[in-house]
Amino acid sequence: MSSDGTRRRTVTGAHISERLVVAVLVALSLVYLLGPLAWMAVSSLSPDRDLMTRPIHWFPAHPTTVHYRTLFQLPGANQATLDANPQIHAFLRSFLNSSIIATATVILSLGLGSVSAYCISRFVSPMHRRAILFVLLASRMVPVIAVLIPIYMGLQKIGLLNTLPGLILVYTGLLVPFVIWIMEGFYRGFPIELEEAAVMDGCSPSRVFFRIVVPLSANSLFASGVFVFIATWSDFIVGLVLTNSERAWPISVVLAQLLNPITEPSWGLLNGAALIAGFVPALLALALRNTVTRGILSGALKG
Repeated sequence: MSSDGTRRRTVTGAHISERLVVAVLVALSLVYLLGPLAWMAVSSLSPDRDLMTRPIHWFPAHPTTVHYRTLFQLPGANQATLDANPQIHAFLRSFLNSSIIATATVILSLGLGSVSAYCISRFVSPMHRRAILFVLLASRMVPVIAVLIPIYMGLQKIGLLNTLPGLILVYTGLLVPFVIWIMEGFYRGFPIELEEAAVMDGCSPSRVFFRIVVPLSANSLFASGVFVFIATWSDFIVGLVLTNSERAWPISVVLAQLLNPITEPSWGLLNGAALIAGFVPALLALALRNTVTRGILSGALKG
C-alpha cells in the first residue's frame, strides 16, 4: 500500500508539473502574440508626448481619442497632424478601396478557382493532374516582386494601371492557384455517386456542379475565400508598385505613407490606423475560424 501511495503521489506530482509547464508556455505565447496588439491599443489612446516619456506608461496616463478623430477627420481632430500628413485624408477612401478589391478578388478567385479545380479533379488523368498542380504551385513559388515589372507594363498597355480593376485582376491571377489547390483536394474526395444520381435524374453537368457540388463544398469555399481576403487585404508590395495616387491606394499603402520620412511620425496615429486596418481580417478569421479549419482540412486530407 505504501509503494502504491508513493507511486500515485509521484504520478500526481508529474501531472501537476506538466500542467504547470504547459500553463507557463501558454502564458508566454499569449504575451508574445498579444503584447504588440496591447501596446498598439495603449499607444492609440495615448497622446504622443506620453509615448516619449520615461518610464514607459503601460496604461494610458491621459486617455484620448484624438488619434481616431484625426483618422476619420471628426471634430476635435489634431489639425497640425493633418497638415503634416496629408495622406490621412486618403485613409477612409483607402479603407473602401481595400474592401472593394478584397471582396471582388474573393468572388472572382472562388468562381474561377472552383470551376477549374472541379474540372481538373474530374476530367483530367491523374498524371496530367499532378503535372498541372505542380506547375500551379511552382508559379506561386516565384517571388511576386520578380513578376511585377511585366505585370506593371501589361496594365499600362491596357490602361488599368493605378485603378481598382487593375489591382483586382492582378490579385485574382496571383491567388487563383491557391484556391485551385485547396478545392481540387476536396473535389477529388467528393462522393461521385451523388453526381451520378443527379445525372440519372436528368441534370446537366453544369447543374450538377452548381446545384449539388457547390452547396456541399461550402466549408472549403469559405476557407479559400477567407484566405484570399486576408492575403489581398494585407498585401503591400503589389499595391505600392501598381498605384501612385490616393484614388487607388489600398489601406496598406496609406499606412506606409503615414511614416513621414522628414518629421517624427505620430506613433499613436499610426498604431490607431493599424488597429483599424487589422480589425476587419481579424474579425473575419475569428468569426469563421471553425469553418476555415474544416475547409482546409477537407481540402488537404481527402483524396
